[in-house]
Amino acid sequence: MNEESRLDTLDDTDVAALLKSVGPRPSASAQAMADARAAVAAEWRATVATRQRRRQFAGWATAASVAMAAVAVWVVRPLVQPEPEVVAALVRVVGSVEQNRGDGRWTPLAADASIDGGTRLRTGTDGRAALQLPSGIQLRLDSRTLVALDDSGHATLSRGAVYVDTGVIAGAPSPDFELETPAGNVRHLGTQYEARLEEASLQVGVREGRVRVSSAGGDVVGDAGERLTVSGDRVSRSPLPRTAAAWDWVGSVTPPHSIEGRSVESFLVWAARETGRTIVYTSPDVAQQARSVTLSGTVEGLTPDEAVTAVLSTTSLQPELGDEHIRIGAAGR
Repeated sequence: MNEESRLDTLDDTDVAALLKSVGPRPSASAQAMADARAAVAAEWRATVATRQRRRQFAGWATAASVAMAAVAVWVVRPLVQPEPEVVAALVRVVGSVEQNRGDGRWTPLAADASIDGGTRLRTGTDGRAALQLPSGIQLRLDSRTLVALDDSGHATLSRGAVYVDTGVIAGAPSPDFELETPAGNVRHLGTQYEARLEEASLQVGVREGRVRVSSAGGDVVGDAGERLTVSGDRVSRSPLPRTAAAWDWVGSVTPPHSIEGRSVESFLVWAARETGRTIVYTSPDVAQQARSVTLSGTVEGLTPDEAVTAVLSTTSLQPELGDEHIRIGAAGR
C-alpha cells in the first residue's frame, strides 16, 4: 500500500493521535506581531491619503468650475444687460449744472450730453439748462432746481422750477408727459407751463393751452393766463399774463433754434411763442416781405429778443418790441 492510500484510510482517532505527536504550532514573536500591525497601519494611512487627495481634487475642480462660471458671467454680463434708456439730450447749459446717475457722485454736465433714465439733475445758483426729450417735448430748468428724469414720459421735481413746452399748438395732440412733485402731479394738455415749488406749495403757471393738476384736493384744470397755487388740499387761482416778468428766465436758456433756409415769418412765429407776444405787421406788403425773405445763419446763444433784433437787422424790416406785441415795419419808415 502506498502512502496516499494509507492517509485515505485514517479515521478521526488516528488524526488526533498524529496531531498530538506533532505538538502545537509555534506562536509568532512579539516583534513579528508589531511589524504586522505597523504594515497594516501604513497601508490604511496610504489608502486614506489617496481618498483625501481624490476628494480635494474633486473639490478643487468644483471650485475652479464655479470660478470659471463666475468669470464667464462677469465677462458676458455687459453683453446681455440692456443698455440704459436715453431719456433726454441736454441742448443748452448756462452756469453750473450737474448730474447724479445713481452712484452718489455729482458730476458737471456740458451741452450735448445724453441723460439716462433715473438720472438726477441739479442746477446751481447761476445754473440753468434746456433738455430735449425723444418725444419732442422741451424742458428748461431754472436756477437751484433738483429734478429726476425717471423715463422719457415722467420726471420728479424736488426743488426749484421746470418749464415744459410740448412744441405743439394749443389744442393739438401732443405726447404724454407727467411731472410729479411733493404737492401734486401735473399733466399738460398741449401746453407751455411752469411748475415751481415754493416752500410747501406748488405753483403752476400756464402760458399756453391747459394743464391738469392732481393733488390731495382732487383734479383741477388751469387755462392759459392762469397760475394755480396748490397747498395741501387747497387750490387757488390768480392771473398770469403770457408776457409777465415771471416768464423772463425762460428766455435766458432758449434751446438752439435753426433759422437756416427759413422765412422771416417762420422765425418771428418762433420768437413770438418764446416771449408770449403776438406779431403785428404794419402793412400787407411788410407781411408779404416777411413771408418771402429767406434767412441764413444762427441765433444760438441769443435770447429771443436779441435774436429778433439781430436777424431783422440783416433785412429791410424793422422790429419794435413791445410788452404784448412784436411790431414789424419797413426799415426807414
